[in-house]
Amino acid sequence: MKKFKEVLNMIYSLAIVAILFLLIYLLIKHIGILLIKGIEKIGGITSSMDSVVIVAIITGGISIVTVLISSIVSKFIEYRQITKRYLYEKREEPYKAFISMVYKLQKSTRNNQEEYTQEQMINDISSFSESLTLWGSSRVIKKWIKFRELSQDKTIAMQNLFLLEEIVFEIRKDMGQKRKGLKQGDLLSFFVNDIKNYLPKNKNNK
Repeated sequence: MKKFKEVLNMIYSLAIVAILFLLIYLLIKHIGILLIKGIEKIGGITSSMDSVVIVAIITGGISIVTVLISSIVSKFIEYRQITKRYLYEKREEPYKAFISMVYKLQKSTRNNQEEYTQEQMINDISSFSESLTLWGSSRVIKKWIKFRELSQDKTIAMQNLFLLEEIVFEIRKDMGQKRKGLKQGDLLSFFVNDIKNYLPKNKNNK
C-alpha cells in the first residue's frame, strides 16, 4: 500500500512538471505569435525594416520571456528547498529527543540502575507533543495521536510497540531517510531480541 502511494506521488509530481512545461511552451508560443503579428503590422508601416532585424526582435522577445519564466520556476524550486531545509532544522531536535525517550524507556525496563521515572517520561512526552504541534509532519502527528490513544490499553502492548516503530519510520522519512529495505520489526530488533516471534503472520512487510 505504501509503495502504491509512493508511485502515485511520483506520478503526481511528474504530471505537475509536465503540465508546467506545457504551460510554458503554450505561453511562449502564444507570445511568439503575438510578436510576429505585431511585427507584421510594423512591417506594413515600415517596409524598409530589414528581415534580419525582425527575426532578431522575435528571438530576443522569446528569449526574454523564457528567461523570466525560468527565473520564476527556479525561485519556486529554491523556495521549496529552503522551506524543507528549515523544517529539517526545526524537526531535528524534537525528533532526536523522541528517539532518546524511546531508548531511555527500554533501558529502564532492562536496567533498574538507569531508572526512567514516570515524571521524567511525562515531561518528555509533553515536550515532544509541544514541539510536534509546531514542526511535526501530519503523518507523524496522526500516528503519535493514535499511539497515545492505544497506549492506555495494556492488552495490545505489542501492537502499540509496532505503532511506535511506525512513528520512527515516519520521523526518518521527514529527515530524508527512505524506508527502502527496512521491514516491520527491523528497528524494534535494536532492543527486542525476539521481535520476529511477534510479527503478524502472513503479512507482506515492505
